Amino acid sequence: MLMIYDAYIEPSGTYVDMLFHAYSNYITSINNPNLTSESRKKITVKDFDFLDILSAENLSTLEKAEKREAENQEKQANNINALGEYIKRKALGKK
Repeated sequence: MLMIYDAYIEPSGTYVDMLFHAYSNYITSINNPNLTSESRKKITVKDFDFLDILSAENLSTLEKAEKREAENQEKQANNINALGEYIKRKALGKK
């Protein structure tokens, strides 16, 4: 029972530290006068989670890396398909 409490119920010190630093960097970035309003809208707290601790999933580091790689490959495939559709529309003269 103690392991369950330590692992899932009690907040992890690492998690709390990462939460503090991620929000601190987020607030600092948002208040930067050199950023455009569009850039401010795109920035999220997870952008500053460099250890990938803040995600709600209980995955190992290897599983998180594999998931990120799969998402990157899917995103790249979608970009290639979108580019192909764009070229096709231009070649056929459609808007």
